[in-house]
Amino acid sequence: MMSKNNKKSIDLKAFAKKNKIALICVGAVALIGILAIIINIASTAYLKPYEKKYGITYPKGIAEEFCDAYGQNKSVSAKITFGDGQLGEVFILNSDYQSGDHFDEGSAIDDDTQIKSISIESSSADIEGLYSKSKNYINSTQAVYLTDIYGKSKTYQIIAAYYTNTNPSDDNGYAFPYNACGTLTEDSFNSYEDRVMSRALYHTGYDMSYTDKYLSISADSDFMQDFRFVILCVEVDKRVTQYKEVTENERVHYPQVWYDENDEHNPYWLAGQWRPVIYTDKAHKVSRYLF
Repeated sequence: MMSKNNKKSIDLKAFAKKNKIALICVGAVALIGILAIIINIASTAYLKPYEKKYGITYPKGIAEEFCDAYGQNKSVSAKITFGDGQLGEVFILNSDYQSGDHFDEGSAIDDDTQIKSISIESSSADIEGLYSKSKNYINSTQAVYLTDIYGKSKTYQIIAAYYTNTNPSDDNGYAFPYNACGTLTEDSFNSYEDRVMSRALYHTGYDMSYTDKYLSISADSDFMQDFRFVILCVEVDKRVTQYKEVTENERVHYPQVWYDENDEHNPYWLAGQWRPVIYTDKAHKVSRYLF
């Protein structure tokens, strides 16, 4: 039979063992907390010089490559890098900021819509000089990278380039919606494809697919007054396979003012005026005209 002293001794040992485990657990939790603080401090240490320089608080996780641009303008949400390198980087502002280089209204870096649209200044990147001629296009990388402020990047390939008017009076009261964005209905997408390809300065060989994702980038142009130069890009995997079998479009669809200035007949004078129709719900049941 166990004596009271022996039982008490065992109870004390069990108590000590339990407390030892509890202390180890508390210590482990405390160590994890300390490590988390150290890691957090280390992971944000690169922000300190920028916070001091610009006197602002940065979004957690912002990539250092964006720190100067964001410090100068907190509307910065992305950047475009053209694969050729010679055009440099173009920092893009939020869609609600309607001057300079920006996402057009209805577009955003983090949405999953079919088409995004971005407007840039030609002084930011001379896309017209690089992509308006088929020879230059063939010799380029044809790649465009869109990167958000956290360093997440998407790769696109240029598939078409064209000119459009912005003043409706230059094309019988119509301005092609080059800045369309959102997810088009399939019928509207097919009409969009037809009109882009008729306007394309050259044909790359890419066959537009409804299920692909697109990026439209436009810049001011002096080709004609109030015109813009537009490149249409398709999202691809990390690797871009260049199109080499590129052919000139022998019958480019220009706005009416071009034919008037060049004293030519407009073969597209009966063409309908396309207006983008987009879905307004995730189930793709409800749609409306975008403009």
